[in-house]
Amino acid sequence: MKIIEKAELSQFTTLRIGGVVDRICFPASINELGDLIDKLISQNEPWSILGGGSNVLISSNDIPGTVICTTGLNWIEQPGPDQLIAGAGVRLPRLSAYAAKLNLSGMEFYEGIPGTVGGAIVMNAGAHGSSTNQILEIVTVLNLKTLKFETLTPKDIHFGYRFSSVNPQEYIVLGAKFRMVSDTDASIRSRMKENNLIRCKTQPIKDPSAGCTFRNPIEINMPAGKILDSIGAKNWTVGSAKVSPVHANFIVNLGNATSHEVCKLITKLQEVTYEKYNVLLKPEIKPLGHFNQNEAVIWTNANQTATSSFIITNNE
Repeated sequence: MKIIEKAELSQFTTLRIGGVVDRICFPASINELGDLIDKLISQNEPWSILGGGSNVLISSNDIPGTVICTTGLNWIEQPGPDQLIAGAGVRLPRLSAYAAKLNLSGMEFYEGIPGTVGGAIVMNAGAHGSSTNQILEIVTVLNLKTLKFETLTPKDIHFGYRFSSVNPQEYIVLGAKFRMVSDTDASIRSRMKENNLIRCKTQPIKDPSAGCTFRNPIEINMPAGKILDSIGAKNWTVGSAKVSPVHANFIVNLGNATSHEVCKLITKLQEVTYEKYNVLLKPEIKPLGHFNQNEAVIWTNANQTATSSFIITNNE
């Protein structure tokens, strides 16, 4: 198992923000991961789970303990003619391309999404009118209460918009089986190309970001990006954290942004939006590491995460 001592977590995130952790480990199998977590728990050492590094804001403060990165769980298998099994660390564009080579349709919406299979299940990742739950057949998890491997079916999981009941405080996603349908190579590639073109035109793909900052609110029929655009948020800047001029629901790192600057900018976006629309935007990005009370308010006010999650624990 690969282990890096005193690792700068910024190099493992798409936003390029994160402090120094005591060590980061890359288990290459579910057994390695299970044994590592068992050891850390028995030693009462703080630890956290990190996937592909998107959709997360890591504290710029130093982080005690161990971060377990799941990107080593990167296998893909084809158990049946219309099925694929993928490890939690498989990048979504890679999985989409793998399916396309087999003339399997259903994963075209993964094209361009910078996450991994594990995060896609926890967040029910989606785009272009499709979502992960529509193609999911089985999820393999590690139950953190029993430290045993379990399988969950979609009937065991509640899915919603950018949400699933696979709680990272209770389960770690290890892999999943997906079911798709056969289609022609030309049709699949055409959809993938179109999805990628839309993403390139509408999102700041060349700038470091964590992805969408906020979920689309259910209180009003307006996407978060349009809400933020309507308040003139594009180009708002705090230090080196900036609201993208391409898409207002993306915060980009101009080079040396800190988690404190990102939190301050998010707070401003929430406050101004609430004043105009009486809607408190809920962050889509998740915290990892220690955040002070003024920073953590962006999640606690939106009823996103318990305060205890801001101290490094078993976060996904």
